[in-house]
Amino acid sequence: MKAKSIHGKSSEEIKNVLLQSKTDGFKPTLAFVFLSVIQELDAVCNLLDKEGIAMFGATTSAEFTEKGIETKSIAILLLDINPSYFKIILSDNNNRSPEESAYLAGEKGKNAFSNPAFIVSVSYFKTPGESIIKGLVDSVGKDVTIIGGYSGDMETYEGNVFTNNQSSNYGLLTLILDRDKIDVKGEAVSGWKPMGTTKKVTKTDKGWILTIDNQPAMDVVKKYIGSEIIEENSSENIIRLNTTYPLQVDRGGDSPILIPPLQFNTENSSVLCGQPIREGTTFRFSLPPDFDVIDAVIESSRKIKEREMPEADALVVFSCVVRLFSLGPMIEEEINGLTNTWGKPAAGFFSMGEFGRVAGGNPEFHGTTCSWVALKER
Repeated sequence: MKAKSIHGKSSEEIKNVLLQSKTDGFKPTLAFVFLSVIQELDAVCNLLDKEGIAMFGATTSAEFTEKGIETKSIAILLLDINPSYFKIILSDNNNRSPEESAYLAGEKGKNAFSNPAFIVSVSYFKTPGESIIKGLVDSVGKDVTIIGGYSGDMETYEGNVFTNNQSSNYGLLTLILDRDKIDVKGEAVSGWKPMGTTKKVTKTDKGWILTIDNQPAMDVVKKYIGSEIIEENSSENIIRLNTTYPLQVDRGGDSPILIPPLQFNTENSSVLCGQPIREGTTFRFSLPPDFDVIDAVIESSRKIKEREMPEADALVVFSCVVRLFSLGPMIEEEINGLTNTWGKPAAGFFSMGEFGRVAGGNPEFHGTTCSWVALKER
C-alpha cells in the first residue's frame, strides 16, 4: 500500500497538488480528509468523488500532516488501498441512538470481514463516547480495535463528518478495515498525572455539574486550578474556561477518562465539561502538562514499532484539541515525534474527544488524549 499526504488552503490548491501526486502513476482509492469548517467542503468532496476516491472526512479546529500543523486549511492522507479491504458507513443519529448506530456499524463490519477494525469519528461532542464504545463492543467483542476522534470546532463545538455524497452534523462515521489484509496498530496515550485528593460530583443538571463535594462546582475548580482559567464572556452568564488541567474521572476500569472543563455559568457556579459526568462520579484534578506528557505519546509509538510493527505504510492521528492549547508550541514536538517514528505519510486533526485502547486495556473513550493508528498492508 502506497500513501501520500497533501495539504492546502483551498479546493483549487488541493486540486493542483492532487494532480501532481498522481504524475508517477499513483492511484489513490481512499482519503482521510480533515479540514476547517470555513473551507470549501463541498468543492473538496466533489473533487475527490470525481476522482473515484472514497472519503473518511471530518471538520476540525486544526489539522496536520507529517509536514506540520495548519489551521483553516485542508489536510488529506491518500492511500491506494484495495477497495475490497475497507468499507465506509455514515449513520445519522437523528434516526437512532448513538449506541444503536455503533452496534449496527459493528454488525456490518462483522458481515464484511471476519476480522474487522474500526476507525471512527463523531460529529456532535455531546454524544456520549461511552455509547459508541458500548455499541461496537457489544456487537464485535471487547478485543475489537477502535480508534478515532470527535470532529468539531473549539469555538462552536459543532462539527461535521462526511463521506461520498453524505454528511452529518449528528452522526457516526465508521471506516471498517479488513485486518486480515491491513495490519492495524495503535494506542491511546494521555501522559497527564493526577494531583490532589479524590473529589465527588454531588449534583448535576442537564450535563452541568452544580456541586462537587456539596460545594459550588466552580468554587472547587477555581480553588484547585486558579482563577486565571476564566476567559471573557462568550454569551450572557456563560464564560469559556481556558484550562490545561483535565479532570481524571474514575470509570471503574484500569484507567480514568480525562475530561476538560469547558464553560462556567455565573448564575449558579456550575461547570460544563467535554462530556457529561454523572452524579456520584469521583475524579481527581491533573498536574500542569510537562515534557513527560509528550514523551509518553512518542514512547508508545516507539514500543509498538519495536515489538509489533517494524514498518508502516501510513499514520493517522487523533489528538485532543486541549493538548493543542495546553502544550502550545510543544505540541509540534509530539506530532513530529509520532511521525518521525514511522517516517511515513501521515494526517490527523485536533479532536473533541478520542477513542482507543490504552496499553494493556480495553477500547475506551478518552479526553485530552492522543490516539494514533499505524497502517500496513500485509
